[in-house]
Amino acid sequence: MTNNKITETTRRNIYEEMYLKEIEYQGRMSEPDFLMRLFPLKNLQSNDSRYNNSYDDINKHRELNKDWPVDWIYNDSRINLLHCDDETYLKFLSETIDPYVRNNNNEIDQLLEIYNRYLANDGSKIVQTGEVAGKAIYSGQKLIGHAELVAKTADIIKHLDTPYVNGKIKTMTDAINNKQTDIAIGTAKELIETTCKSILVDKKVSVSTEWTVLHLLKETNSKLDFKPQDAPKTERFDSAMKKILGGISSIVGGIAELRNEYGNGHGKEADFKTLEVKYASLAVGMTIEIVNFYLRTHGEKAKLVEG
Repeated sequence: MTNNKITETTRRNIYEEMYLKEIEYQGRMSEPDFLMRLFPLKNLQSNDSRYNNSYDDINKHRELNKDWPVDWIYNDSRINLLHCDDETYLKFLSETIDPYVRNNNNEIDQLLEIYNRYLANDGSKIVQTGEVAGKAIYSGQKLIGHAELVAKTADIIKHLDTPYVNGKIKTMTDAINNKQTDIAIGTAKELIETTCKSILVDKKVSVSTEWTVLHLLKETNSKLDFKPQDAPKTERFDSAMKKILGGISSIVGGIAELRNEYGNGHGKEADFKTLEVKYASLAVGMTIEIVNFYLRTHGEKAKLVEG
């Protein structure tokens, strides 16, 4: 069973609005020819005993006889738009506004507005990802929603709940969704610095403004007790924990280097190019996990020290 985030309600709403505006999904193509762009119809079974494949079946009942309902693709098990995986559904929507499929710019604009208005509720979006002969090519994109990330950062909010930290979380998610990866990466580094400084100050450590993020992390490691609370502490645990902390230091060092090279912390040349979203998503995701781990290990409500 697929683990879909795009709900049945969203899919129905999109279909119903297209139907009311009399916009057909296949554009200027026939339905079976359009669906061949997504599904191997010639290799799928026919529901009509007169034919040996889905292409001929669909052509007969939708192009020639027109005796199937217009929403047949939502419930037909071979297409199943109502319950297919999100990736297939987003690909379907993107294909409906492909320039080969549709050359009516007004319809393309209408469909984009409809799709993204409903998809936003489920954390997805149709965005331009290319261009062919001056015409836009679109693809589906999963958004990193602020609400979703806040749900992952419950422990951050518990141990360091301030408008400043909440603002950093929103800045990172908004920056990723707007492809401003330099801001996302820079903010991730700042959140690590804020966490370390706040823990150290709570531990009565005098923090130097000259310390790098790696120095801050090293000092924080020396002040935290990483012993397990319930399970017995063994030599193997010490060895494993040493490797984990070393790995965290490498990750934080990597994020700091990305920030120096591709982040928003230093002046850049006029032709500066930002990294792709996947790198910022990785940096932000790892930052959230690291910050969570350190705050939970600290176990106290730390007084905020801004990065």
